[in-house]
Formats: sequence, structure tokens, C-alpha cells
Amino acid sequence: MFLRKIFSSNNKFVWVIIDLLIVIIGVYCAFLIQSYAEDQKNKKERDRVETALKFEIEAFRFVMSEVSAGMGSYAKELNEIRAENNYVSFADYRFIEPQYDYQTVQYALNLQSSEVVDFQLYNVLQKLFVEIKKIEHAERLLTEVSAKYRTIPSNLRKSTPEYKLTWSENYDNFIRFATLIADRGRIAERVAEASSEALVLLNERMGPKKTKEIEKQIFVQNIHLPRNEEEAVFLAKKYFPKFSEEEIRKIYREAKGIKSDSTTNPTGE
Repeated sequence: MFLRKIFSSNNKFVWVIIDLLIVIIGVYCAFLIQSYAEDQKNKKERDRVETALKFEIEAFRFVMSEVSAGMGSYAKELNEIRAENNYVSFADYRFIEPQYDYQTVQYALNLQSSEVVDFQLYNVLQKLFVEIKKIEHAERLLTEVSAKYRTIPSNLRKSTPEYKLTWSENYDNFIRFATLIADRGRIAERVAEASSEALVLLNERMGPKKTKEIEKQIFVQNIHLPRNEEEAVFLAKKYFPKFSEEEIRKIYREAKGIKSDSTTNPTGE
């Protein structure tokens, strides 16, 4: 009897409440659906960005580690020549821009959603981006200094003012060149360090399985770089320590089309 009175057609207030509840439930359900769709969209975008960042930053880690070592050795050689109050030609040192591919890093930094790139990852990517811009600037200056080198004619006597002036200008620019080479080496080291720091975060977010899958793809894509199987093992163990030596050899041989059996030479040669 009580319920019948409440839900009677004459009790308009109750029906208003029921209608309101239906609207609220409907809006809430729509909100949940929209939130779920947004979460799925962010997840797909996050996976896409993280994968692209992994490929891009791994390249920086490898390249800049090698650049840092090479520039350190070259800077030492140049400083030894400079200490003897001499110089060598630096006319053929130039960089054609753009040198580096960091579009994904820029894209990630410009994303508005913290669901895709959180504050921690953003900070690391920003640090990497700054160092990349620095090395680009150093390479631009190297190109400019290199263009200032002037060849002294072989028939020009050393006692002439023209010879002395040209030699002095070349020597001054050589000092600048040597300094910039050292700068490039140090900046390259910082780029490699920032890359490693970013990769730690990316690997944690992607998980060990996906990380290893991507690293395998990177290894296969760059299989042409090592001169033989032993060098491939050395480089892969250096940059991708999650892989065992057996796994590396198997990937190398499959990529190179080398039959892997008991009679195969371990060097793959």
C-alpha cells in the first residue's frame, strides 16, 4: 500500500526524482565510457611514443658514445700538435644539417597530456634535447672555422708578410678548431649520458619483454655495422646486456643468413 502510494501517478515529486536519477546515471555512464575511451587513446599514444623514443634515443646513445671516444682521441692529437706551435689542415671538416633525427623527442616535449609523457620523463627528455642543440651548435661553429682555413701557396717564401699573416690566421683558427673538437667530445658524452638516463625510464615503462623485442629490432637494423660476428657480440653485449652471447650469435647468423650448426666458425667468417 505504501509503495503503491509513492509510485502512484499523482505523486509527481517521486517521478521527478526518478527522472533525475535516470539522467544522473546516464550522464555518469557516459562519463565512464568517455573516460575509458580517453584512457585507451592515451595508452595507445603512450605506447606509440615510447616505442618511437626507444628507437630514436638508442641511436643517440650508440652514436654519441662513439663520437665522444673519437673526439677525445682527436682532441689529444690536435693539442700535441698545438703544443709544438704548429698546425695541420682542418679545411675538410664540415657538417651538413640536419645531422640528427630527434623529431620524436621534440614531439614528446610538445605533448600537452601528462598521461603520455609524465613530469619525470619530460625532464629527462628536456635535458637530452638541450644537449643535442648544444652539439649542433658546436658542429656549426666547427664548419665555420673550417671554412676559414687558407692554403698557403707552395712557392710563397716563409719570410714574406703574406706567408706570415696567413700562417698566423690559420694557427689562430686551428686553436679554435681544437677547442671545438674537445667541446664536441664532451657534449657528445653528455648526450650519451642523457640518452641512457631516458632509456632507463622508457625500459621501465615498456617492461622487459617489449624492451627486448625492440632492442632485437634495433640490432637487426644495424647488423651491417659490425665487421664480423665477434664484433657484433662485443657491441651487442655493450649496449644490450639483457641478451646472452648465444642469443646474439643466433640473431646475427639469422640476419646474415648464416647456417648455425656445430661446424659453423664462431666468428661467422
